[in-house]
Amino acid sequence: MKISTLCVLSLGLSLAVLSDAHGAKHQNTDSASQHHTGGASRHKNDQHHHHQNVESPFHGEAASIPAKPYQPKHSKQNPKKSAQPTPKAEPATVVPEVPTQRQPAPQPEPEVTGPTPAVGKKEKMVVAYWTDWTSGAMPPEAIPFDKVTHVNYAFSVVSPDFRPVFETDYLLNRVVRLAHQKNVKVLISIGGWTGSQYFSPLAASSQGRKTFIDGAVQMVKDNHLDGIDIDWEYPGRLGSACNKFDEAHDSENFLTLLIELRSALNALPDGSKLEISLATRIVPFDGPNGLMKDVSAFSKVVNHINVMAYDINGSWGTVTGANAPFGGPGQLNYAGGAQAWIDAGFPPQQINMGVPFYGRSLITQQDMVHAESMAAPFEKTVPIGDNNDGLWTDPCEKTAAYSGVWKYRNLREQGVIDAAGVAIAPWVRRFDEDSQTPWLFNPKTRQFISYDDRQSLQAKVEYAKQKDLGGLMLWAINQDTSDFELLDVLQGVRE
Repeated sequence: MKISTLCVLSLGLSLAVLSDAHGAKHQNTDSASQHHTGGASRHKNDQHHHHQNVESPFHGEAASIPAKPYQPKHSKQNPKKSAQPTPKAEPATVVPEVPTQRQPAPQPEPEVTGPTPAVGKKEKMVVAYWTDWTSGAMPPEAIPFDKVTHVNYAFSVVSPDFRPVFETDYLLNRVVRLAHQKNVKVLISIGGWTGSQYFSPLAASSQGRKTFIDGAVQMVKDNHLDGIDIDWEYPGRLGSACNKFDEAHDSENFLTLLIELRSALNALPDGSKLEISLATRIVPFDGPNGLMKDVSAFSKVVNHINVMAYDINGSWGTVTGANAPFGGPGQLNYAGGAQAWIDAGFPPQQINMGVPFYGRSLITQQDMVHAESMAAPFEKTVPIGDNNDGLWTDPCEKTAAYSGVWKYRNLREQGVIDAAGVAIAPWVRRFDEDSQTPWLFNPKTRQFISYDDRQSLQAKVEYAKQKDLGGLMLWAINQDTSDFELLDVLQGVRE
């Protein structure tokens, strides 16, 4: 099958797991920014909300691969609306870029609000990202719909003329049909690491916002979707090297875009039931004077945010550290990020904290077999990760590099850890009490891997319950084991 320009863009989106604000997707302080601007290798492979994949790059051919249906061990369904079989949408065509001029964003109209209330919602959310380019390894029929409440379908990208476009409607239709049979909601995720290139100028222009919203609403109607997930990386910051951004106005323009999108969805039959979610970095958006101290206006027009609490440490830093720390100093960790959003006025019940089903590896400069700390200087060349890794080139940075990423399922399948989570020689496992995360070290290769397992995820589940958060988000469902041992841990938030 011929790979079109759009397909290449869609593959590049997988790089979105990192951002100049938080690792690949979303931090906001200076240290977070550094790991997102540091090197092509940091956002490779198939990391959430958003990354390049090496399993099935020619994802347009995946429909021909026979699907083995997932057989649930139990059924815990989420009462939601069903939908009629979905017609195939007409493929979109990218047209030349239309120059636009930034116009002052109108002040938000309080009456143009009203998403489906999330506050007080009894059932907790488990939001799983599923990526079209990994459909060969995990076809729609293999998704464990009984273990999730939402599937975010990744990705649609924003074209130069500001329309959301994608080419895998034949896969999306299968996901929607199967999800609705289990009362699971499907949102299409628009944006990602390279797919956020045009968000800033489109949000700044009234015509740009209209073009985007018209396309998004049509996508919802054509595919019987339950809403839109916007993954803008990141408002007010560069993100990918190709991105346009406006430090002073991006966040206010983003709010205007969301208000107008909410109004357009509400105009549809039963439109108030359609959801808007955001994939966000670990701390609140940037405003003209730094981090926004009040983001409550966003909570009035979106149903929930999925906070990407991962890619905190990696090759962009100076010493090894936890990919997704639960705790530790500052806000760049799971607990600190959740509290930062709450302190800025976002209701806890509308916050889903993101967890990774993958780890990141580096080569240390010293033996860590007997190290008491997981922090050590490392070689700047990123090693090859699991057996799905490969040399990848960020289309904006032009430098080929390995991702160093290890999917959890490959840690198990390649004999790094066993079914009980114990390291298999020569690997050794340690657990870092400060970050509440495990790490692995191979003394023969000096390879270090920071990852999450059942023990670390349990702490994150308990925190979400204690703080009465909306639930959890995961990147990405194909990275779990075949029997979904990590996803099973996340079920605790629904109990």
